[in-house]
Amino acid sequence: MMPIIRRNQRLRHDPESHRGIGLVEPMVLTLLLMIVMGATANIFNSINRRTLSTQQQVVMQAAIDDNVRQIKILARQFTCCSGTCTTAIPTTYGVIATVTQPCATNNPMDDRYYYPQVDLASTGALNEQSAVDTLCQTDATNNTAFMAPLKAGVDALAQPTNATRATLIDNSNPHVLRVTFTDNNNSNKVMRVENIIPRMAYFCV
Repeated sequence: MMPIIRRNQRLRHDPESHRGIGLVEPMVLTLLLMIVMGATANIFNSINRRTLSTQQQVVMQAAIDDNVRQIKILARQFTCCSGTCTTAIPTTYGVIATVTQPCATNNPMDDRYYYPQVDLASTGALNEQSAVDTLCQTDATNNTAFMAPLKAGVDALAQPTNATRATLIDNSNPHVLRVTFTDNNNSNKVMRVENIIPRMAYFCV
């Protein structure tokens, strides 16, 4: 009985018996710290990615808004008063040296901006209104010819930041230019579609 008691006492007082535990505890602590740090880094990276994505979205939406504003300006400037449809504001208009110019004004806010004030020989028309009608007939061929200058003007604009703009003349819906914006950073997801009708079209019968 006494040898067993003595052996148990030696084990309780033997410092070598605690050495294994002393090595394991720091290793476990280190492992736990590594796990926590890894999880924290993942959370931090995820927050950073979301923040960057949100910033890109804000910048993109603002750029699209500005792009649409420019497109609408072109759509308002679009006129066929000279006998040729264009987004360029007329440089000759009114009466010059007693000669009445086809374009009455260079002000897109004035209704006279959109149709000729004199007969246009180039259209073969007999009067102002039919001259406009000849330029903006709505069958597919003529609709494309009518809308092509507006499409070209829009296509010449700079692309919005973080997005891609594409334009399509919609011959199934005359005088409509479909403008589609897609997200460059999100698998080209469609972000906005605008159907642009130039004010000039409202002077077509």
